[in-house]
Amino acid sequence: MTDAPPQARVTKALTRDGHIRLSALDASPLWDGVRRGHPHLEPRACACLTELLSAAGLLQTRAHFGERLQLLLKGAGRAKAVVADCWPDGTIRGVLDLREEGGDTWIAAPGLFQVMRSNPNGQPYIGTLPLVEGDIQAQVEYYLQQSEQVQASMTLWCDPATGEAGGLLVEPLPQCPPERLARLVQALDGLDVVPLWERTPEFLATWVAQGQGTEPLAATDLAYRCRCSREALLATLRTFPRSQQEDLFREPGPLEVRCDYCGTRYPVSREDLLGGGA
Repeated sequence: MTDAPPQARVTKALTRDGHIRLSALDASPLWDGVRRGHPHLEPRACACLTELLSAAGLLQTRAHFGERLQLLLKGAGRAKAVVADCWPDGTIRGVLDLREEGGDTWIAAPGLFQVMRSNPNGQPYIGTLPLVEGDIQAQVEYYLQQSEQVQASMTLWCDPATGEAGGLLVEPLPQCPPERLARLVQALDGLDVVPLWERTPEFLATWVAQGQGTEPLAATDLAYRCRCSREALLATLRTFPRSQQEDLFREPGPLEVRCDYCGTRYPVSREDLLGGGA
C-alpha cells in the first residue's frame, strides 16, 4: 500500500472592502511530488515545473475548480516544453522536456503559451498566445489580459534548494478605487522582503487585505498524482488505425510504453492489443 501524496492547499478569497479577489497556494507539496515523479530532473528543472503547476492550480480557482485545466509552454530556453494538467477532483500532474543546451534561462521566446479548459458540459476552450519576455508568471498575466480581458498579477516562487514553493494570484475588481489599487501595487512590490517559508495562504491573504480582512470564497487540496493506467493506455492504443497497431509489433516480444507524467512502464503484448484482451 502506497502512502497518499502530500496535498497542497489553494484558497480563494475576497477582501472585505469588496475590491480585490485573490487566490493563494502553498505549493511545497507539489515540489515533493515533482521530485518523486521525475527523479531524472535537476532541481532547477523541478522548480520550473512546480511553478507551472502552481500557475495551473491558481488559474483553476477562476472556474471554481469545476473544470480540467491544462497549460502548455513551448519555448527556446532550457525548458523546451512544459505541461501542467489539473483536474476538478484535485489531482495535478506535469512533465518537462529538457533541452540539453540553452544556458541558464528556462523560459525564453520564441515559443507559445497555451491554455486548454474543458468541462463535462461543453467543448474544450483553447487559447494560444506567443511567448512574451519574462518567466511563467509573465506568460499567465499576458494570457489573462489578452484572452480573458482581466488585469491581474501573478507571483510564483520555488526555491530549488529547499523546495519552498507557492503562488499568489491577485485580481483588482472593476470598481477598485485608484488609491486602493496603488496600495495593492505597493504591497505586491514589498512581498520580496517576505521569506518564502512565511508565505502561507493565510499570511498572503492578510498581506493583500492590508488590515481589511478577507471573506473566504472557495478552497481545495491539490495532490500530485498521475492518472495513468494500463486500461486507459490500451483504450488509447485501440483508437489507432489497424495498420498503426500492426506496426507497433514489428519487433518480436511485447511493447513497453512509458508514461511521460510518472515514468510507469506498461508492457503490452500483441494479444493484449490486437486480440482485444486487457
